[in-house]
Amino acid sequence: MVPTRVYVEARFEDKPIGCLLDSGCDRSVIGKKFVKNVELNPPQYELFAANKTRLPVDRDTSICFTIDGRLLTANVSVSPAVDELLLGTDWLVENGCKWDFAAEQCTSVIS
Repeated sequence: MVPTRVYVEARFEDKPIGCLLDSGCDRSVIGKKFVKNVELNPPQYELFAANKTRLPVDRDTSICFTIDGRLLTANVSVSPAVDELLLGTDWLVENGCKWDFAAEQCTSVIS
């Protein structure tokens, strides 16, 4: 994965989905409208926006998606207040991502 910006195009359930690589977000989140056919579990996390307001969380789940044709997974919280896929530091760390902000590159050590 070598995105040139913090937004990359991902595919989830064979449809494009905006994907924000968000180093300021502790927990990855997906918009509720995207997970209609996914098994959901009771929420285990409380999430807050940057301005400290509570972000509604309906459920948690695990998803499979692709970036640049590469199959990836993420454990995410599901929120009706989000319109995309936010991959937070939980996902970035788990996947061994290294982010060079000056070069606008994010790379992963996953084969």
